[in-house]
Amino acid sequence: MNESHDAASRHPEPDRPGVHPAPHPKPRAKRASRGVVRVWAWSLGALSFLSPFALFGLFPKPAQSQSAGPTATAHRQHRRVVVIVTKKIVWSAAPASRTSSGPITYVQAPSAPAVASTCGTAPC
Repeated sequence: MNESHDAASRHPEPDRPGVHPAPHPKPRAKRASRGVVRVWAWSLGALSFLSPFALFGLFPKPAQSQSAGPTATAHRQHRRVVVIVTKKIVWSAAPASRTSSGPITYVQAPSAPAVASTCGTAPC
C-alpha cells in the first residue's frame, strides 16, 4: 500500500483538490420547552381519563324485548324501615346514708422492703 495515500485518507487536507473534509456530526435535536411538555402531558392525561367514557358511548345499548314485560325492579315494593333509638339517662344524687355512715378508718398495711429488680434471668 501507499503510505502517503493512507495518511491522506486518515487526515484529509482541505486545500488539496479531490479530498473532502470529514462530514460534521448531526447537530443535536432541539428539546421541547417545559411549557410544551406540560401541555402534551395534560392533554394526554385528559385523553386517557376520558377515553373509557367515549368508548362506552360508542357501544350500542342492548335491545330490550317487549314480550318479557317490565323488569322485576319496576314491581318491587318499597318498604319503610323505621329505627327507634331510645336512650335513657338517669341522674341521681349519692345516697344520703353513704355520707352519714360514720368516720372512715384507715388501716396501715405492712410495707415490704424496696428491692431493685433487674429482670436479668427472671421474668418481670
